[in-house]
Amino acid sequence: MSLTEARPKESLRGASRKSAARHHGPGPRQGTRRIPWLYLAPAMIVLLIMTIAPAIYIFYTSFRNASILGGAGRFVGFTNYETALTDPATQQSFLATLLFVAGVVILEMILGLALAIPLAQQTWSNKLASALMLLPFAVTPAVAAMVFKQLLNPNYGWFSYYMNQLGFPPNLDLLGNPAGAWAVLIVLDMWQWTPFVALILMAGLQSQPLEPREAAMVDGANKWQIFRNITLPGMVPFIAIALVLRTIQAFKTFDSFKIVTNGGPGNSTEIINLGIHRIGLQSFNIGLACASAVLLLVVLLLLVPAMQRVIGRRADPEEQ
Repeated sequence: MSLTEARPKESLRGASRKSAARHHGPGPRQGTRRIPWLYLAPAMIVLLIMTIAPAIYIFYTSFRNASILGGAGRFVGFTNYETALTDPATQQSFLATLLFVAGVVILEMILGLALAIPLAQQTWSNKLASALMLLPFAVTPAVAAMVFKQLLNPNYGWFSYYMNQLGFPPNLDLLGNPAGAWAVLIVLDMWQWTPFVALILMAGLQSQPLEPREAAMVDGANKWQIFRNITLPGMVPFIAIALVLRTIQAFKTFDSFKIVTNGGPGNSTEIINLGIHRIGLQSFNIGLACASAVLLLVVLLLLVPAMQRVIGRRADPEEQ
């Protein structure tokens, strides 16, 4: 056989191989594209089961008069939402939640910044102080709430004993009046979550370059001018992260209120999460509880992007 006769046969074999690969399955590149999705599949399935499916169920149940004792119930439209928006107890719990979140987040941001500034310098004492400062953040919120409640017990708690030593009336009960109960809950939340804010802001301070501050000092700027014009604007992205994360977490607060006050005295410290718990697991009205939860989700969906836009404008000098 000559060389010219062998070449057409080889070309025909190559063409047959390409057509067979085209018909019998994907090539190596298409197969490698599927590998990342195979790795992500278990996590996506868990996410679907643990978050998306319950969210769909809550949204579906909010349109029904469902009850733990009475089954799935029937479709009632927006009746549960109307009840949640017009019920005075639910309105008070929403207002209490908003005031609590605004108060603790602002106080924790201020105190966290005050702690982050002196701890930003890389010294062994600051490293030790930072490690000790994270201990409250490492304590489970339910455990911290139980410890605080025992310390504030009017009969045998440490707080009542030492206040009596300082001349205050014996058996001082802070949790017996609304102002004292709110003060305890705010202090408890600040004690536990201020280290989290301080850690984020401290990372922001440590990531800033030294050259702009050194140049400002050479030009005669004082410490306050350097902080206001150089340090603080450079920390805006970290402030935004801490603010958004703390706002979302503060809206999720439940265990400290449930353990320390259980919404009392009366219903003065009943936030929306306690109200949802009371409606769903004490009054057994699952439909109304789901409607209240959906309304809380709507508030978060409107509030968090608005906060990000406002802080983003301050971070971008072109939008100011």
